[in-house]
Formats: sequence, structure tokens, C-alpha cells
Amino acid sequence: MQLRLIKPAELEQAALLAHSIFRKAGDTSMKELFPLIFSPGYTHSYAAVAEDGNIAAFMGLVPSTIRTGEALLNVFSIGAVCTDPDYRGQGLAGQLLQLCQTHAANAGASLIFVSGDRSLYTRAGCVPFGGTQFAELNASSAHALAAAAGEEWTLRPMQPGDFFAVNRLLNEREAGQVYSPGELALLLGAEAYAGVLGLSQRTLVAVRNGSIEGFAAMAVPAADVPAPSPATAVEWAGQPQAVAALLAKAALCGGVGTLQVPVPWQERSLLALLRDAGASLSAGANSGTVCIADREALLRQTEVCRKRSLDLSSVDDKELISLLFDPASPLRTSDSLGESEAIPLPYMSGLHFI
Repeated sequence: MQLRLIKPAELEQAALLAHSIFRKAGDTSMKELFPLIFSPGYTHSYAAVAEDGNIAAFMGLVPSTIRTGEALLNVFSIGAVCTDPDYRGQGLAGQLLQLCQTHAANAGASLIFVSGDRSLYTRAGCVPFGGTQFAELNASSAHALAAAAGEEWTLRPMQPGDFFAVNRLLNEREAGQVYSPGELALLLGAEAYAGVLGLSQRTLVAVRNGSIEGFAAMAVPAADVPAPSPATAVEWAGQPQAVAALLAKAALCGGVGTLQVPVPWQERSLLALLRDAGASLSAGANSGTVCIADREALLRQTEVCRKRSLDLSSVDDKELISLLFDPASPLRTSDSLGESEAIPLPYMSGLHFI
């Protein structure tokens, strides 16, 4: 058994293995849902390859950059983790995870985000992180939100000519994945998170005086098809009132019922609009788990976000993640560390879901 960086020619087989584990007959293929993992090119993913050349286990590893305030975080995301049933019980996934962690550290990444939270990851130092308010819009609160947002915008489906304007809005967020227009087009077309939920993706923009001022992508039930999951807002950007108008419109579409909106803690204006409209809110962590790829890289990449120099030598990795990214971290108000605000992160089950 070889455990190594997967070769581009082997990605098709890895995609078929992942599809056999995670999808069912008639579903969109894993290759289509996750082009950043399975498309040919310079791959970062790892596999366990049996002596006959078959892929026994696979772990997708995808690099990206997150902008948060003035900082840029170089990170990796892990997903599509699977083992052929004939090779389970040999610890292959754990060994692949170790290889991925070493790869990320050697590449200069600060963090590794994982879409899961099972013991495979928690044993390797992955922990919940950040803070999110989970809003739920029903018909009543959606009508109130629409009224509060006003009627200044024309709300319409996103068109190909909107990509530069939408990409600008996404890259102007306080915290978010950094997209190129080409990558944005690829991910919007893949509809990864909507596909995982068994839903269809709908993308809308809010236009005022010829200018796009809001964007939202939502995972919603397909027409005349029973919905396996609640409708969910996947990603958005722009003026809070414009985004609110788009969310309300999506929630009021026939067949949606209720719309789940996971709002990162730093989006206070949108949260206030949702709260005032009567949307139910519950607090939780961000999506998935995270571990530190390289501690020194993390401290360097977040230095511009930290308003004062702190002695972090006695803080372990779990505490450091809490201190940096958890708005409710008790460490932030301790006498030794002093008060400071958490570093904002995007909600990780968005367009860039891995």
C-alpha cells in the first residue's frame, strides 16, 4: 500500500470512489460538485493506493485564501474523505490526514478547515471554532424583513454579465474567501453545498440605479420535488438592506417554507435586520472544525488583526483558536491576555464548501 500525493490521472478513480460512498443513483456526481478537488491540475490531495493500482482511500485537500479585515490567511480545506469498504479498519484515513497536515504546514498554510467533526479529526487536533447566529425566516418574518429592506432594488436572477460586480461585492466583505471571477463562475455552476443538501441553487442580485448592490445564493427545493433539507442561504454579499431584500424574496417563494440563514457574528447590521423582523435566532459555532497547520504562520498572518502584542507562549493550539476566532472566548477577557475582538471568518459551508 502506497500513501502519497495523488496523481492527476488517478483523480477520476478517486471521484468514483467518493461518489460510491456519498451519493446515490441519480445524484450529481462528486466530480461535478467538487471541481476544486477532482479537476485535473496541480493537486494537493492524498490517496492510499493498493498494489493493484486501485484507490483504497482518498482525502481531498484544497488551498485557498481568506481575507479577514486587512489580513490574508493562506489555508487548506479537507473534504471528500472516503475509504473503500474492502480496506476499512487499517487506519488509512488517519495516515492520510497526517500527510495532509504535513503538506499544509510545508506549504506555509496557517489553518486547515474540515467539513466534518468526527473523531478522526478531533483526535488530530481539530476543534469547533468561531461564532454564528442561525436565523430562520418563516413567512411572517420574511414579509417583515422585506418591508424593512424597502423597495429600492430590482431583484432578479444573476446573469453572466453580473460576474465582475458580484465578485467585487464578495471580495469587499469584512471576511470571506478570495475569489477570481473564473473561480466564482466555476463554484456557482458546481452548486456543491446545495447538491450535498439535495437542493437546487438559486442566485439573485439586487440592482439600484443600474448598479448591483446585493447578491445571494440560496439552496432551495426543486419544483415539484420533495425537499430532503430545509432551504438554506449559501452565500451573500453587499449592502445589508439589499441582502435582506434578497433573503426575504427567497423565503417567500413557493415551496420554500422556511429559509435557514447562518450569519457570521461580525455581520451585525444584517443580524439586526433579521432580529427586528422577528426571525428566530440561535447561537452556535462555525461550520465543521479547524486545526492549526503551522502556529508561526498563523501568528504572522493574523498579526495585523491583533490590536496589541500578547504573550501566547503558554496558550495551546485549542486555546489559540478560541482566542483568535471565538467572539465568546473567555480567554479574551482574562487579565493575562486583555480584551480584544475576535478575528472574523466567513461561514465555511458556502460556495467554497469542500
